Amino acid sequence: MNDMNDAIPSKKSLVMRMTREVLRVLKLSWRPLLLFELVYKLLTIGIFIPLMSALFNQILDWGGYQAIANHDVIRFLFSRHGMVSLIVLAPIAIAIIYTEFAVLVYIAYYSIQGREVRVRAVLMKVLVRLPQLGRIGLLGLAIYLLLLFPLLDAGFGASLLPSLFIPEFITSELMKTLAGLLAVVGFGAFIIAMNLICIYALPILVLERAQRFVQVVRKSARLFWRSKFTLLALLAEWLLVAILIVVFFFILLVLFLVLTIWILGESIAIDMALGMMMSLGLYTLSLLLTPLFVIAITRVYMEYTEPSDYAADEDGIDPTYWICEKGKKQQVKKQGGKLVTMIMLLCIAFGWGLTMLFASEQPAQRDEFILMAHRGDVSSGIENTMEAFEGAVQAGADRIELDIMQTKDGKLVVFHDENLKRLTGHDIPIYDITWEELQKLSLHDNGLTSRISTLDEVISTFKGKTKFTIDLKPHGFEQDLVASLVNTIHKHGIQDEVYVQSTDYEFLQEFRAAAPKIKIGYVMFAAFRSLHPYDVDYFAIEQSFISSRIIASAKLLNKPLYVWTVNDVDSAEHFYKLGVDGVITDITADIREHIDLLH
Repeated sequence: MNDMNDAIPSKKSLVMRMTREVLRVLKLSWRPLLLFELVYKLLTIGIFIPLMSALFNQILDWGGYQAIANHDVIRFLFSRHGMVSLIVLAPIAIAIIYTEFAVLVYIAYYSIQGREVRVRAVLMKVLVRLPQLGRIGLLGLAIYLLLLFPLLDAGFGASLLPSLFIPEFITSELMKTLAGLLAVVGFGAFIIAMNLICIYALPILVLERAQRFVQVVRKSARLFWRSKFTLLALLAEWLLVAILIVVFFFILLVLFLVLTIWILGESIAIDMALGMMMSLGLYTLSLLLTPLFVIAITRVYMEYTEPSDYAADEDGIDPTYWICEKGKKQQVKKQGGKLVTMIMLLCIAFGWGLTMLFASEQPAQRDEFILMAHRGDVSSGIENTMEAFEGAVQAGADRIELDIMQTKDGKLVVFHDENLKRLTGHDIPIYDITWEELQKLSLHDNGLTSRISTLDEVISTFKGKTKFTIDLKPHGFEQDLVASLVNTIHKHGIQDEVYVQSTDYEFLQEFRAAAPKIKIGYVMFAAFRSLHPYDVDYFAIEQSFISSRIIASAKLLNKPLYVWTVNDVDSAEHFYKLGVDGVITDITADIREHIDLLH
């Protein structure tokens, strides 16, 4: 251990030289780090994810689940088949994620000591320790590796689960009220705080003797408090480095752009240059960010930890040599056939990945790409008001998406919330107030003022200017809602211009029975497996659950698939290229302009 201590500078010089130290370690270990990350990402894409997906689908088949959507997801999770899924898949996911991080920690640990390592030997060290995860505590590991760390979403993470996030439709709704905004900020602060407390959990788990996860967290918290200023200095240094890298890549991009224009001409040079540089930069970052993070925290961990705490070499496996001990020679030889198989599987995974990459980047052929203005254009007026709908028409929306509620006296009004408090300041459920009383209240939001309109008023005003998508969220106090809505649609003669959609599948079936010629859509905030079981005319699915499998399922059924709520042009372009039929958005004008350029 003396050699290791010699390789580590004093605490006084550490703060000023931390970034240089990390880069020194990276210079020594970049080959095994990049090799392992590249191979592990290919394995994740080509083997681990398909295998876990196959297991999950098999469990669904045993339970007789053709598909799971919306509230059925909660019911499934608490069913015996849901419990089996967690019991089977969670340990597999933990093992896959732990293995990746553990290999990176070992490589960083030995490289900090100036020792070059063999990836296969390090991988053997990790696999030998895998059975100890049960002693550490699977619940704690699951909370950290499958929830807390992915929710940080800081750009570095495991290949299997690089990030988790709360769907935008939840956060956007919460942030419309002060209490909701505080809840979102508080939750984000909690996630950051917990990740800081657990920042040294990975090197402690990997490099020290097995201990309960609670003890790991306690030690990590103590180390974090002792090293907080070092971490802060490191963060400041990395921000400076990041700025320098951005400047460097900008200069490189300008030079590349000039060269491309000179060779190919201006017409295609800009798109080509930007595309190549962005792809190359993002791909390189995806391979380097996680190893850099692991090197940094391992380096600081070793500075603030007693060498006697390390147990990395107690397994007798030499990380610098593939055949470590005589007793392991035969065991290593047996891996030869498996290595050949692994190479073959990697080739298959690589080819499959390239196929998926090119398939996802080619714009699908379509006649049109539908833009639905989510509650109108909220930059023009308060949501679900005449001003917002007029703004949506001016912005080029193909359809306006509006929410309807029913008042105490059965009037259909255009309003989203079940309670009036958010936009009127009055804490009154909408089903407890009559239309006459409702007309006396004003809507206020972001300095704008308006009023609630009836469905009749909206249809009369915008019929012929746009088409309608009516979103229903039954609250249980309705009076003949289906009959009232059907009558309103027929009265205005817009049967061919209106969609009716809801997250309530049973309500949709009731509506279909009453008006079979009016198109209905199933709004899904969670969707798994096939869309085949649902008797609807189209699907509107939250963007987090859009996958090639879901898109293929909709295409096989020859039913449109719309994505909600898409509020940036890059995401809209992504879904356009994937082949979905349209998006529901708050930024109609921006996306319309961008999609028209793609056409």
